[in-house]
Amino acid sequence: MTHNWQRVRRKATELLPGVFLLLSLLLFSYSLSSAKPSTVSSQTVYDNQPKTTEKELLSFLTVLPEFRVWAQSHQEEAHPGLTNGRPDFFYSQNAEKWITSKGWDARRFFCVMGRMAAALVVATEGNDLRGTRPADMPDVSDFETELAHKHLGRMLEAGGAVAPKVNTSPPLLPIRDKR
Repeated sequence: MTHNWQRVRRKATELLPGVFLLLSLLLFSYSLSSAKPSTVSSQTVYDNQPKTTEKELLSFLTVLPEFRVWAQSHQEEAHPGLTNGRPDFFYSQNAEKWITSKGWDARRFFCVMGRMAAALVVATEGNDLRGTRPADMPDVSDFETELAHKHLGRMLEAGGAVAPKVNTSPPLLPIRDKR
């Protein structure tokens, strides 16, 4: 069991440099010009937001792949940035409408996106990030970091860092007692 966890962690560490960049910049392949700050005031998507829950993360991970496809096909933009020197997440009005149509509050969706991308980095690199913590990276709780550890494979898959699992094994048959 420990060996498998070490192998997963080693693989995640190999993928890590591209994962945060993938989620923050390459994930959507957009131009910086069309995104606007998430709010008109100096409030960021992270202000006054509760910690991400496990239920919320799982819901987010089901919508994220659809959002990525929609955003790329519509040349939309969503990315981390700074508002008055504080971490924020920028997205267009079209992205807000799309996310809302999926039952999410856009501000919350992008808060979860930014925090869980940061939690993924913290989970694999540590909270100090060897002095390279990006200014646009939000703080995350220990609980959110634990969620990133627990759902590492799903997060990498939903973010496009790994190919989806395809089960090519034949179905398992129930074991029968031969007594």
